Amino acid sequence: MAESQSHAAGQSYAVHESMKLHPGLDLGLRHTADSFEDASEFAFEFLDEHDPKREGRVSALEIVRVGPEPESRETVWRYEYNGSQNGHQDPREFWGFDVNAWRGPDRAAYPAQ
Repeated sequence: MAESQSHAAGQSYAVHESMKLHPGLDLGLRHTADSFEDASEFAFEFLDEHDPKREGRVSALEIVRVGPEPESRETVWRYEYNGSQNGHQDPREFWGFDVNAWRGPDRAAYPAQ
């Protein structure tokens, strides 16, 4: 139902390849989809096909939500190659804490009412 609502509202999702250091430099439209799910599936398949070991062959990839008006564009997801040997950035470096181990806010900070 969400797909039909977004499609009915005139929204679509465009997958663009770009350069990490020059986000405004568009290397081309790679795919369009009616839903974010379809666009993200294509994006991961594109990465797996063109840069399976995440070595930087794909510098950056982004999903842009395109609204019914020409000026209504919003980047909703972005991948950038960061050069790490593991192909991903350490979440502690990116977020400042271990997001995988975080269990939510400390309950003591919110006293019961």
